[in-house]
Amino acid sequence: MISRRSFTVGLAAGAIAPAASAHTLYPQWVAYRRKHLLIGCHRKDAETFRLAEALVAGINHALPTAKARAARAPHPERLASLIGTNQMEVAVLPVPEALAMRDGAGSFAPYGKIDLNQIAAFENHILVAEAGFPDRHAWMLSAAIAEGDLALSSAGTKSLPFHPGVIARMDGVALGDLAAN
Repeated sequence: MISRRSFTVGLAAGAIAPAASAHTLYPQWVAYRRKHLLIGCHRKDAETFRLAEALVAGINHALPTAKARAARAPHPERLASLIGTNQMEVAVLPVPEALAMRDGAGSFAPYGKIDLNQIAAFENHILVAEAGFPDRHAWMLSAAIAEGDLALSSAGTKSLPFHPGVIARMDGVALGDLAAN
């Protein structure tokens, strides 16, 4: 005879088992990131989303194979988490946030210092990439942005270096001359 207690425990275990064995969406996220260039932005600064959307349009026009998409995080700290764990490579940030993220300062302290480089500069925002972003990708991305309609700023911030791939493009190095990394 089954006791009421063993029936309740068995029912609870049966209800939990499918949830525990259900597969995670993480593998799909990895595949999606490999297929699409995600431009990070966040909800705390509406301008980051506007710039990300404009970048996506320009990049997809110049480099359709990039399949660029805007990826909107709830706040800049989430972007720090994604970039710091190599789940995202590129983001649009206000200059002070980019510098604080690089230094691991203020609200970014829990994520530590994140090695960032500039890809492009706008009036008060910059497009940054984590330091491991391939030089060839940075070269192509900066070329696509330069061809677009966005108003680039030559100022950027001297506190955050340009990505080596961007420097190579500005110095006239051909894409084919860059090592595949």
